[in-house]
Amino acid sequence: MSSRVAIVTGAGAGLGRAYALDLARAGLRLVVNDRDGTAAARVAGECHEIGVEAESDESAVGALGVAGELVGRTLERFGRVDALVCNAGVVRDRTVHRLTDMDVQEVLSVHLGGVIDQVRAVWPHFRRQRYGRVVLVSSAAGLFGSVGQANYAAAKAAVVGLGRTLAAEGRSYDIAANVVAPVAQTDMAMTALGDAFAGLSADDVAPLVTYLCSEGCMVSGELFAAGGGRVTRIGWAESAGVRLPHGFTAADIAAEIDTIRDMSGCAFPADVAEHLKPLLRQKQPQ
Repeated sequence: MSSRVAIVTGAGAGLGRAYALDLARAGLRLVVNDRDGTAAARVAGECHEIGVEAESDESAVGALGVAGELVGRTLERFGRVDALVCNAGVVRDRTVHRLTDMDVQEVLSVHLGGVIDQVRAVWPHFRRQRYGRVVLVSSAAGLFGSVGQANYAAAKAAVVGLGRTLAAEGRSYDIAANVVAPVAQTDMAMTALGDAFAGLSADDVAPLVTYLCSEGCMVSGELFAAGGGRVTRIGWAESAGVRLPHGFTAADIAAEIDTIRDMSGCAFPADVAEHLKPLLRQKQPQ
């Protein structure tokens, strides 16, 4: 892996720093991005101490168009880019009725708009070299909901759909895209949740990210959770449900709601085509 190059955004501290250092230990050359240029330079220095080349970058990747410049500088410095870890993030936590326009705009810009911008910037290079690895960062808040984090949860849920779409688009080019929902004690987590994650180290998440950035990674379009040494796969499940006749009513839904919600024998569609197969296979009863 020593010739490979990875960009890690939001890598000046916390989880991003752990990802960058673990990738460095695996031999990847790094671009360490963080809007705190001093922190980015410090982590790049730590990568140098490990024995790999690393450059710091202080671009604010939440702004559209910035990622193209970041990737351009990466190519100028290293001549290639092979992996992208989209970790940069902010929180502006309030219950939904207290959210301001700026709270919504800033969080969506960094966690979703900026992430799409980063992917768009590396994608042509990944396609051209017929190889690439993308790791997007979601959150338990986006998967399961979290009081006071409507803006953050919405963005983090959207990242999962983005990751699955990237996996489908990259399949023919050996581009793997996966999503990680980490749990660790970081400054951002403390801002949102206090000491709820005390004792959970970012170092116990980083090896998963390193694997997903590796040439040996054979999975794509999947969602993983990691924290405290526990690593799990989370899947989108769909119940067997019911098939109702044309003209069914809300009363019919009420009568069948328990069956509709029954997850025994559930399926895990890999993509929209698999989701639609049962619908298109049988005609709706009359």
